[in-house]
Amino acid sequence: MKILLVTGNYLPGKNGGIENYTHWLATTLLQHGHQVEVAALRINPPGNYVYEDVKVNNLNRNLSSFEDVLKIGSFHICHFHEYSENGGIEIPWFKKAREYCKKVFFTFHLPYFTCYKLDFRYKGITDCHTFTDAERCTKCVIADKLGYKNFLSDIVLNAISGFLVLNGSARKLKKRIITKNLQLTELISITDYIFIYADWFKNILLENGYEAASIKKIPYKTKTETGVHESLMQDAVKHKLLFVGRIQQQKGLHLLCGAMNDLHENNIQLDVYGDIVDQDYFDKCLNAYAFNFKGTTSHFELQKLLKEYDFLVLPSVFTEMYSMIIKDAFYEQLPVIASTAKGNKDAVTDGRNGFLF
Repeated sequence: MKILLVTGNYLPGKNGGIENYTHWLATTLLQHGHQVEVAALRINPPGNYVYEDVKVNNLNRNLSSFEDVLKIGSFHICHFHEYSENGGIEIPWFKKAREYCKKVFFTFHLPYFTCYKLDFRYKGITDCHTFTDAERCTKCVIADKLGYKNFLSDIVLNAISGFLVLNGSARKLKKRIITKNLQLTELISITDYIFIYADWFKNILLENGYEAASIKKIPYKTKTETGVHESLMQDAVKHKLLFVGRIQQQKGLHLLCGAMNDLHENNIQLDVYGDIVDQDYFDKCLNAYAFNFKGTTSHFELQKLLKEYDFLVLPSVFTEMYSMIIKDAFYEQLPVIASTAKGNKDAVTDGRNGFLF
């Protein structure tokens, strides 16, 4: 069987959770005798190449290039692992795959099409499961942009919202929220299967009326579980903390740097692995606390390093689907300190395999 996996980026240039998951899937399918290629929206440096026996096609953000790959490849399955708006992988790409492939799949790695702010926090304060009430969502987005949780009362917020309705800003925002809901409906109609590996996300889809036989919950597997490490059995304390993630605001490295400055002990080492997405943000974090920046490494090399730490720290300030690194940490008996962002709090049991804040 010939299979095309479609992503925004790919290894080795971009080394994140989606890229590592997709590569794991590609190599597993190859081991089972299937023919597998990857099509990536943008690759740096540009050009086609082969990475660990996986052929990678550079699409250069071009739908015509994607169509050429589909025509030449005659794939049985086209499996999307990313959706990106504003000139990225969008609905027309799925329709094009529908023309040329027998089956079209999509895996949710991020909560696309749902919460407009992607944090599922109503006005930034309370846990929220609703994303189809456009009126409510509009008010929530306005409140968040105006800093409601810091200083605005409901009376002031309603007054500002009323003004924004009069000048058309709120109506435009509401229209964008409705459009996202319609895109999710359309995506479900185009694809043969949609895969989800986080229970919380499938439940939210169901609660908002998106129930379809094509939406499948799949197990989130990484590697074979191992026993307790000898160093852990000896209660060895290493005085080392680990952060893994893209270096940008959403991953919350600034929160961790602030916390490190509040520690009374000064012999604790913080190692940071990840792609620098926002250089200014990286510089601010490094100025706040002098962590050891390790850059990027392969997923499999990172797995070997987990046993060297006392805690993995994931201070995400937005929703995680189900971080691959959390699973790997648990396999290596490494406890996790994480924020209560969705995905984190559904994986970490406070006081049992880690701590939540």
